[in-house]
Amino acid sequence: MWTRYESWQLTQLLRLAQVDSERVETMLNTLWNSYPGLLGELAIAAVDQEQLSVDKCAEILKISTDEVDRRLLEFRKRTIKEDYDWAVVVDRDSSIAKLAESSVAVWEIVREYRKLGSVERLTETFPSLPKSELAAALVYAEQHPAEIEDQISKYESILRKKRSEYPFMK
Repeated sequence: MWTRYESWQLTQLLRLAQVDSERVETMLNTLWNSYPGLLGELAIAAVDQEQLSVDKCAEILKISTDEVDRRLLEFRKRTIKEDYDWAVVVDRDSSIAKLAESSVAVWEIVREYRKLGSVERLTETFPSLPKSELAAALVYAEQHPAEIEDQISKYESILRKKRSEYPFMK
């Protein structure tokens, strides 16, 4: 028998989970076994929505936190459907790609991401930026690597020069 999905079904499953959690656990494990990859997809989505930590997700999926970060970035790329035009604009005066809402340069986000090594830590550095905008910046950088590398190189060159002129500066 095939039954169409209706929202009451999820509501009742949530109720059932409260009164008979073992039964729901059995049903969910049957579902995970029937649809390989579904648990991983939902767990990554839960990390994106801050319902699950990266560490807990890694534990559940039996993968490294680096792998969770990689999958999270891929999930966010799919979520924004590779369409970053709404989030990233190129400043006509400076030819620098920036986030449309905050005007933070994409190269700055990428440089920080490389230092920190994860999207989760990047959100701590830029707490006022939505994850979707950070993901859009990383997608843009992936699709325009030469442009972003050039901007990072220019900045680091200026930074090295300033540090050599002013050695007491950090």
